[in-house]
Amino acid sequence: MLDIENIRYKTIKLSCESKAGHLAPSLSCLEILTILFNDYLNYNQNDAKDETRDRLIFSKGHGAYSYYVILNELGFLPNNELENFYKGSSIKGCLTQNLDYMIEASTGSLGHGLPIAVGMAQAFKMQNMENKVICIVGDGEMQEGSNFEALNIASKYKLDNLLVIIDANNLQAMSQVSDVGLSNPQLSSILNAYPCSFSEIDGHNVDKLKESYNNFFNNKNYDFSILFCNTIKGKGISFMENSIKHHYRCPTEDGFVLKENNE
Repeated sequence: MLDIENIRYKTIKLSCESKAGHLAPSLSCLEILTILFNDYLNYNQNDAKDETRDRLIFSKGHGAYSYYVILNELGFLPNNELENFYKGSSIKGCLTQNLDYMIEASTGSLGHGLPIAVGMAQAFKMQNMENKVICIVGDGEMQEGSNFEALNIASKYKLDNLLVIIDANNLQAMSQVSDVGLSNPQLSSILNAYPCSFSEIDGHNVDKLKESYNNFFNNKNYDFSILFCNTIKGKGISFMENSIKHHYRCPTEDGFVLKENNE
């Protein structure tokens, strides 16, 4: 059973020990990922390539540190890959497909993950397969037109096996999302207009995440689903929370010292 605080500690540790940036976007989706893997995503812990597995497409591929930690905790990602992160490891700052590790797609370029997820979901439907597809997208990433083209296809073909999760932390690389494109309330209203199952929650609230996941995974769906998660970038490190400058900044640059997990 994955523990949220343990995953948070190891995610921060991964950044601090490797001096790698992109910790803040990795912390905003930590609960989203942990609850998903703990209780809902269908996978075979003994076979990363099991054809019956659900597919998780992590589209905001730069914020993957908590995802790496979870894959390691579950035994998919070897210890040496984390130990050598940014020191010759095969895993990178942005996700690179590795099916042996159950990393389903390369998603360093934003706006690619959701179209891939839609294609997978449609392929499963065409083959009458039960697999579900979950795609985690950043709110800044939703400025990419390719995502809305993908949503139009998801709607046209009623991809009831597709869940799109928006990690809405209000920030992107060097500014607030509202300084560049739509504010998140505006984005939420637009997405809610699609003929889909739409819900908006606190993305750090475990009970709300479980309720929303249960609606998708355990109930009959009639169209695709969107879960709009309001989150805090840098969640868990006070000076990083909602900080624009910490999009790509290791907390050790500010004198942060990580305490042992049991302190």
